[in-house]
Amino acid sequence: MKPPICCICHNDFRTNIHEGGLLDFKLTEKDKTDLKRFEQPGFVGHPPATEWFCNEHYLKAKELTHLTLGEVIKLLR
Repeated sequence: MKPPICCICHNDFRTNIHEGGLLDFKLTEKDKTDLKRFEQPGFVGHPPATEWFCNEHYLKAKELTHLTLGEVIKLLR
C-alpha cells in the first residue's frame, strides 16, 4: 500500500496536520487484469484504481468515484 500522500498535490499527511482518505474508483479493463495479481498468495501492493487524497481534494474526488482514476486526476489537476 502506498503511504498517504495526495495524488493531486502531493501533500504528505503521515506526519503533518493534513487529513484525507483513500478512495476507490471505476476499474478500467487494465485495472481488472491487474487486480487478479492480488488473488495470488503472498502478493502485496497498492490496489489499482485506489488512491490517497488530502482533505483539500478528498470531498471533490469522492463525488467522482463513478469515473476512472485517470479521469479524476485530469479533472482535479
